[in-house]
Amino acid sequence: MTAAPVPLEAPFHLPESADAGPIEADGHGGYSDVSDRYPAFASFAATLGDTSLMPAPAQGGGAAILAKCEWENPAGSIKDRVAYALLAQAVRDHGDRPLSELRILEYSGGNLARSLSQLCRALGISSRLVLSSASPKSLLDDLAANGSLVDLVDRELGFLEVVRTAHAIAAKEPDWTLLYQHRNPANLWCHQRTTGAEIVRQLAGRTPTAWVASIGTGGTLVGVYRALRRSHPTVRLIGVTPQELPYGSARPPNGLPKYAGSGGFGNGIRQPFVTLHDAQVEHHAVSYPRCLEAMAEMYRRTGVRIGSSAAANWLIARRIAAELPRPAVVVTVFPDAGTPEEWERIS
Repeated sequence: MTAAPVPLEAPFHLPESADAGPIEADGHGGYSDVSDRYPAFASFAATLGDTSLMPAPAQGGGAAILAKCEWENPAGSIKDRVAYALLAQAVRDHGDRPLSELRILEYSGGNLARSLSQLCRALGISSRLVLSSASPKSLLDDLAANGSLVDLVDRELGFLEVVRTAHAIAAKEPDWTLLYQHRNPANLWCHQRTTGAEIVRQLAGRTPTAWVASIGTGGTLVGVYRALRRSHPTVRLIGVTPQELPYGSARPPNGLPKYAGSGGFGNGIRQPFVTLHDAQVEHHAVSYPRCLEAMAEMYRRTGVRIGSSAAANWLIARRIAAELPRPAVVVTVFPDAGTPEEWERIS
């Protein structure tokens, strides 16, 4: 029987090998052996990662802003990296048994569900995904087309209840393998070994003054930071969080709209990966309406579509960059290009 998942609020410690893993900016993130065994993994990995690092608008006189364009990944978001790593680790742990015997369970705020659903279908693996009832129809249609089972949780209960529902399913039905993105080291390592390694290479010797990313699961924020600080130990760590329910807020969960992938939990719960660097993180909050405004502003100014989480990152990157001299560089990430539903609200 599978052991019950460790609660989110339990202390988190990375294995000793966390900083000893390979740094490979090739999209595989240490899972080349899995790609070699399964063509569907290899096909996905072939177009995964190595995304552009684009200049983003900044205020005159301040630091430059460079943003990683993660919509260039195969399913359109940064969560493609996480889906690949989590699933590759699960397949590796599954051993030589047929993939048809592996049943994947995970919760998601949106993009991870789409990526996992697509990969599982290609591999012939059953998938079950737990989401908020606020999930957009475009996402639910994609999941249905890929044959994934979906459990919806009342949006008014907040994302914390989505996670806890997945835990309850795993405890009651142990034949489902819970990937548990908030505590699975593969989430953190994939960003350290690929996203972060790519940024270091793309900076081409320039020194980043600050790294700005949404809290989310903490995987991107902390994984990239751990890669950057190897070459640039003074880089600042800037965490972006939803104003409607900030990181570590003692308020109860709520169903208020928040920017995509924001990761607010409530009840004082903090993301395990982020607790590893609580002393270093500088926190900034952004409201969902302000994110929608910034999406529209970016499109007007550049013709580039970014999602609400990218807009949140851009807003805070601009704030940080405005306080720095011109030679400085602020690096951030644009996780996706937004959902059709978000763009309908804007137009």
